[in-house]
Amino acid sequence: MNIQYAQDPKAFAEFEHEGWEAISAGYQTHFTRLTSQSVPAALNAAGIAPGMRVLDLCTGPAMLARAAVEEGATVVGLDFSREAIEIARHNVPGAEFRQGDAQDLPFEDESFDAVVCGFGIIHLPDPGTALSEVYRVLRPGGRFAASVWEAPQPGNGFGLLFGAIKKHGNLDVPLPHGPDIFQFSDHERMTSALEQTGFREVRALTVEQVWEMDNAEDIVTAVMEGMVRARGLFLAQTDSARNAISKAVAEGMESYLDTDGGYRIPMPAIVGAGTK
Repeated sequence: MNIQYAQDPKAFAEFEHEGWEAISAGYQTHFTRLTSQSVPAALNAAGIAPGMRVLDLCTGPAMLARAAVEEGATVVGLDFSREAIEIARHNVPGAEFRQGDAQDLPFEDESFDAVVCGFGIIHLPDPGTALSEVYRVLRPGGRFAASVWEAPQPGNGFGLLFGAIKKHGNLDVPLPHGPDIFQFSDHERMTSALEQTGFREVRALTVEQVWEMDNAEDIVTAVMEGMVRARGLFLAQTDSARNAISKAVAEGMESYLDTDGGYRIPMPAIVGAGTK
């Protein structure tokens, strides 16, 4: 596959960086209970074991770092957001965290036994360069594992959200161009990208995740308080379109209503892994 990259990498990086400085706390509030569900699969795919030196790339609130430390690994977490790094240091005092660029890693060649990346590669201007950097810093035989969202489908939360925007709003809005966040979101495209980078023993799997919410409006709240590009897309709509989108999402949430009065929205992940 041809790995997509931003047409203006600097503008896109600034957009993402500014966004994550503002919403990292909101991401932790709304998304960690969801994205933590794929942590065991990612650590297993990366072969994390006691004594390993592990890099948690795009660490965010450091869920993967925490789990790797609990497995007995020595962990370094890296993120471009100062706010995210502060959150990570608070959450996982047993790991080292640095602010830095995933596309220009501040580490020597072959310096990690494993690298993991939880839902981070989809936010980079040039994910192909980041994958090459991961390959560079891995020791021979080391494993890399990354998680991404499954592409929008009629039966998942992103299908509901983006379907409502497509129907009631406008997907073509003036945001900085970035790679498709779903470009790695099926097994074939994920494994193709890893093989293209040079990884061997490549595989991908789907991890079922369920987003539990109390109210039908919570998914839009989570987008506004814990996502960057989706938030930008939503804010770029007209007032009437935003109202129509919110109404359509709330109505669509009724199909996920559970017997206890809450909502259980499928939000699967794709986890891909390969060996250097």
